[in-house]
Amino acid sequence: MIDITLLQQSFENFNKATADLQSAYTRLEDRFAGLNKELEEKNAELIKTVAEKEETKNYLRNILESLINGVIVTDLNGQIQTMNSCAEMFVGVRQAKVIGQHVSILFEDAVVRDWPRINLAGYFKGESGNKVKINGRTLEIFCSPFRSPGGSTSGDVFVLRDITRIEKLEDMSKRTEKFAAMGEMAANIAHEIRNPLGSIELFASLLLKHLQDKKDRERVVQIISSVKNVDNKISNLLMFSRRQNPKMEKIDLYPILAEMLDFSEQIMAQASIDVYVKYAGDQACIEGDADMIKQIFLNIILNSQQAMPDGGMLRIETKKSSAGLLPEESPMVEIIFQDSGPGISQENLSRIFDPFFSTKQGGAGLGLAIVHNIVSQHNGSVNMENSLQQGAIVNISFPLLREASE
Repeated sequence: MIDITLLQQSFENFNKATADLQSAYTRLEDRFAGLNKELEEKNAELIKTVAEKEETKNYLRNILESLINGVIVTDLNGQIQTMNSCAEMFVGVRQAKVIGQHVSILFEDAVVRDWPRINLAGYFKGESGNKVKINGRTLEIFCSPFRSPGGSTSGDVFVLRDITRIEKLEDMSKRTEKFAAMGEMAANIAHEIRNPLGSIELFASLLLKHLQDKKDRERVVQIISSVKNVDNKISNLLMFSRRQNPKMEKIDLYPILAEMLDFSEQIMAQASIDVYVKYAGDQACIEGDADMIKQIFLNIILNSQQAMPDGGMLRIETKKSSAGLLPEESPMVEIIFQDSGPGISQENLSRIFDPFFSTKQGGAGLGLAIVHNIVSQHNGSVNMENSLQQGAIVNISFPLLREASE
């Protein structure tokens, strides 16, 4: 009887323990369900946060890629962390090739070559930036510290601005102002000189009729010849100073250039000069005066021929640039003339468009000055520089007609 009572009590204890265990298991399931739900909510928040950060990252990256200026970010050691596509285009190298390298590697071909002794960040810091020529572009580079949210400096940000066209237009504007002043002065001087010159020639001609001595006659003939030579220079001077009225109409530059090349073909062949021409597209339409444009092309072609007395090559290439993001950046066409001559000395390069400046023996020094005036009247720009390889490069730019560029 006692055994049955103990067994019954044991069953009761077992049932109670089973009930307690069941209750604990139920509480554990409820707790697990709560934790699982909480975990799902945390995961959803985390996924949302990651998505928002990725969206913000893409948004900022898109802003960076949409800038018309180059941006390069470095760490405190000057090692490149990121750069946008505009910076890649300016320096001519992809980000993947230079990531982690010192930023000076991007400017190793620039004018400033002694990078090891230059603190690049300190060198470029300033209000006006520093001008560097890279890949045929003039870049203005600014640098500012890159700060973390806490305010500490974690690197540097370099901003690269392409001022090539601005620099050309500034030079063009300065030359135009100088030419205007010189032209007005030259016109006044020319008129003052021409009157007495006419009198000298008249009296010398009258004197020649009454002279019998051969030597005296030769001297008077020399006087008349010199007067005519001076009068011819004055005529050129007046042509330079007198602002012509171009007959503006829609013209295609390519047939005009081809016509001038045909006209000078025999001259170039006799001088043993090969001419290579490469056109961008089928046409390049501008608003201009065809006769004045012919004068530009012929002058430059003949200048190139005279720069290569022993023969060589004249390369002519055209390039088109689409309209920029800024309203003033209209589509342009460039005509680039490159000869294989000796080039121009550095001291003469800045004066090459000045009136009466010539590197040729007996040259009047008005050809390129007249070219400059004509280009200016067509709202274009002209620039001359020495090639890195050999010879001189003349770069002429004209604004394209909108419908032609499209």
